[in-house]
Amino acid sequence: MRMFNKSHKLDNVCYDIRGPVMKEAKRMEAEGFRVLKLNIGNPAAFGFNAPDEILHDIIINLQNAQGYSDSQGIFVARKAIMQEFQSKGIMDVTVDDIFIGNGVSELIM
Repeated sequence: MRMFNKSHKLDNVCYDIRGPVMKEAKRMEAEGFRVLKLNIGNPAAFGFNAPDEILHDIIINLQNAQGYSDSQGIFVARKAIMQEFQSKGIMDVTVDDIFIGNGVSELIM
């Protein structure tokens, strides 16, 4: 079996779903702080739901969604992110500047 070495770009990247970050989160919860654990990749559990425009486009395009999406992510989702930035006065972000994925690991270049 051929071995593949991890890219050196990932040398300082850690995956702390367990360990010191989780221990600190538990300590804070014990002190009464509300901690949102987004490290497991399910923001919907905390009320961060997809906008209606994205849900609508998913339904419309489901028939054509038999393979992978664009490597930058679904266009309408990237457009919604751009519009959110623009609503906050950040006008120099374009759809082409935005990359989305299923988790940070797949977005590391």
